[in-house]
Amino acid sequence: MKPEHISDALNQLSDEIIEETDQIRDRKKKPRRYIWAAACLGLVIAGAAILPKVLSGAGQTAPDGLPLLEISMESGGMGFEGLIYYDFSEMENGNPWHEGMELTTLPVFQNNSYSPAGIPHGLPQGEMEERIHAAAEALGVEITRLEQDVEGNTGSDVPPGTITRITGYAGGVEIEAEANGTVTVDFDTKTQDGLPLPEEYRFEYCDLSDQEAAAVLDYLIGQYASLLNFKQPQQAIFRDRNIYGELGVDYLVYDAAGDDVEDLLNYSFRQANFAPNGEGNLMLIRLYDDLTCTEKLGDYPLISLEEARQALLAGQYITTVPYDFPGADKVYGGELVYRGSPTEQFFIPYYRFYVDVSHEFPNWDGTELKNFGAYYVPAVEHQYLKPGWQWDGSFN
Repeated sequence: MKPEHISDALNQLSDEIIEETDQIRDRKKKPRRYIWAAACLGLVIAGAAILPKVLSGAGQTAPDGLPLLEISMESGGMGFEGLIYYDFSEMENGNPWHEGMELTTLPVFQNNSYSPAGIPHGLPQGEMEERIHAAAEALGVEITRLEQDVEGNTGSDVPPGTITRITGYAGGVEIEAEANGTVTVDFDTKTQDGLPLPEEYRFEYCDLSDQEAAAVLDYLIGQYASLLNFKQPQQAIFRDRNIYGELGVDYLVYDAAGDDVEDLLNYSFRQANFAPNGEGNLMLIRLYDDLTCTEKLGDYPLISLEEARQALLAGQYITTVPYDFPGADKVYGGELVYRGSPTEQFFIPYYRFYVDVSHEFPNWDGTELKNFGAYYVPAVEHQYLKPGWQWDGSFN
């Protein structure tokens, strides 16, 4: 989709389509983990957003022997990544990083969890089954049946017979282990409509206060402590607004028992997600373990937040935002993160900034909502990146 058409498209979408796409929060199999502004466009209009992808340096290394990293762009079909707020001060995501952390290096990983086509692979059958039985034991249920999902037929990019996920059935509970390390406990099945919570807790995706969201997540952490197996559970509640101004919430938790590096890795790759259904019952628990099928390339030296900000202003960034950079006065935030796409070939740290691009949405003038697009500057020293990695301003 051409940038000049996006605002018009928003205005032309029917209320029925918008309401349907807003239900993405309630999707059973994929609770939202990565946030895309104008998500309704990405779901119902064929777009040409650009998805950053990190590739190996074709055997090239820096003087200290670390592999050079090449960042390239690919076309995808979703809207651009961003957040919607009335004011950026509303932004909340639970990131443990702060400027006071004395981090000089961070690890970079080769991701072996997905095929180029996005098919999960990596774990053998036995390890997936072990994870299912461990989850069942933590929940006090017994697996009575296992079913396998097998990919790799003609035309697939994984070998024939590859087991991509296994589902265990235990009464009304289904426990799914994917070959990338993710485990999902599904309480919303054919035999039951989720698990009710005590009446004193509200468990919804929208229209909750910070106190209500924190209270119900604290309750769930306590109820499922054995399943989480976190030494020091830390809430990482994420909040943003939809196009109606409703403030939503995602219920995330990670283990904060390590040092600064371990905490950042746990926050980025080993979160747990609690998801409600439309009736306020517990629909599922998803346990991420995105580093289980990775290979560490090494610890890469980092640039500072201020160096990253200067690189951003100099045009040295990657983004899925299909608009011209509006200038320094529109830049907000600045945090150290790992990009979350599980299909990236490598996991590297970035500084993420948000840029107010609300002027590109004139149809929103009456709402007072603002749209903040995500811009990324690689956090590793740029001598470790192959030349020409920056966004060149082009879109398909």
